[in-house]
Amino acid sequence: MVSIAPIVCKTAGAAGIGAALYDTYKVSRLFAKAGGEDAAAEHYQNIYANTRTIDNVSYVSNAIQKKTADLREKNPIPEIWGSIKGGVKGALYTLCNWLPTAGCASLALLTKGMLSKIGAAGVVLSLIYEVAHNGFGLGKNTPMD
Repeated sequence: MVSIAPIVCKTAGAAGIGAALYDTYKVSRLFAKAGGEDAAAEHYQNIYANTRTIDNVSYVSNAIQKKTADLREKNPIPEIWGSIKGGVKGALYTLCNWLPTAGCASLALLTKGMLSKIGAAGVVLSLIYEVAHNGFGLGKNTPMD
């Protein structure tokens, strides 16, 4: 007769890892978008400030300044680099929040016997805490309190 405990443990582990990775993916996308927009805004602000200031009165210097500003505006690297930095920041932020759940889930997936059951119980308790705390607001301090 086949025991159902290993199947339940592996399922709980897969669900915990799935929840952590899904949340990490979604949050890192948001952070990447915001990071790219912030970097692009700062880049354009620097370009604009540079074109509005001039050291001397010269038509040649002004023409050079305008042409280089046009070239710098087309540079996609600051926005791409900001997106990469934002995505990494968001992924690390979210993975740190999901660390207990991911640890218990990997314990449930990678071990056998009692350790697997402990990992599955940890995943279930962690997800119950998430639902109680974030879903029902138990133990949360809100500005309305």
